Amino acid sequence: MENKKNENFRFVFFLRNLKNTGDVKIRRILDRFKSPEELEAVSDYELIRLEGINNNTIESIHAAFKRRREILAAADAMLDLCGEKGINFVTYLDTDYPGNLRNIYDPPSLLYYKGSITDRCNSSISIVGTRYPSDYGRKACRELAEQLSELKIPIVSGLATGIDSISHKAALESGNTTYAILGGGIDRIYPPGNKILSERITECGALVSEFDTGSQAERVNFPRRNRIISGISLGTIVIESGIRGGSLITAEFAIDQNREVFAVPGNIDSKKSEGCNNLIKKGTAKLVSSSDDIISELSFKLQDIIGKGIKAKTKKEIPEMSIFETKIYGILDESEPIHIDRISEMSGLNISDCLVNLLMMEFKGHVIQTPGKYFLKRCHT
Repeated sequence: MENKKNENFRFVFFLRNLKNTGDVKIRRILDRFKSPEELEAVSDYELIRLEGINNNTIESIHAAFKRRREILAAADAMLDLCGEKGINFVTYLDTDYPGNLRNIYDPPSLLYYKGSITDRCNSSISIVGTRYPSDYGRKACRELAEQLSELKIPIVSGLATGIDSISHKAALESGNTTYAILGGGIDRIYPPGNKILSERITECGALVSEFDTGSQAERVNFPRRNRIISGISLGTIVIESGIRGGSLITAEFAIDQNREVFAVPGNIDSKKSEGCNNLIKKGTAKLVSSSDDIISELSFKLQDIIGKGIKAKTKKEIPEMSIFETKIYGILDESEPIHIDRISEMSGLNISDCLVNLLMMEFKGHVIQTPGKYFLKRCHT
């Protein structure tokens, strides 16, 4: 079995050395051929009949075969390096390749990982957002990650500072699995300040990258990294993103990959929430205030793992409220919605502060918002 995996690695590594040939063309070659020998044996006429394969691709294949010994020697050296550093790999040809990724348009032909990747990664949810979250964003992220962790739904993110790190930490503290998708080699942790966090992740999940061991994390790599974050997951949650935030790139990939997109709403005056609010406004993302919103959309796909988790979730204590939240909660009614203007007037808080507190209360499950900025008290039984 190990020899077969190594041979698959060498073939994929060989194809990754073809000039001007990306993951889409490599996937089409791998769907047809399983070894260098099979590829070398076919005629140019047979190759040109493959979708997306043109004369330039064929020339690249011929050129690579002239360098075959050199390329395969480099593949063997990479295998040795991975062995020395305890880094595993899985290729598109292997049966244990993540199923969700196999079904995207441009799946990475090769993934390196440190830790453990199991079939449960196909039931994961990714969480992405700003590197500089507000207190509201931090709290929303932590609570969502904790709620998903209670259901034993793996959390995927990108190991960046801010929302990414909070997601990983919340999952780990809840005893859950988490996967960090990197923009460089597994042995080149970025940012360096997350080295200890990365080591913890390998114990309860995995560090994952399509970039060769030893590769530096470069800016150009991160959009490619983002397509893996969204592609390996059933859905992506965006928490605090500017109108041009990098997290929106992940959301766009998720949409293209036919994945669900969720967004946590934020203060309409906050630049940090402009991207999220816009996703919701356009109908591109579903508003999420708790894990219930995610389960309702993905229950069929998550049914294999959420049974025990849902039982555990029902035992969770009701989230506590701050002084201001308690004050607003006391004003609200269970059956008659109250408008934001009236809430502001009765509480003595300005409208902006009321909205921030109401959004947090909605996130905690204390409040139900109805159209027109009306709010209802949600009773806990």
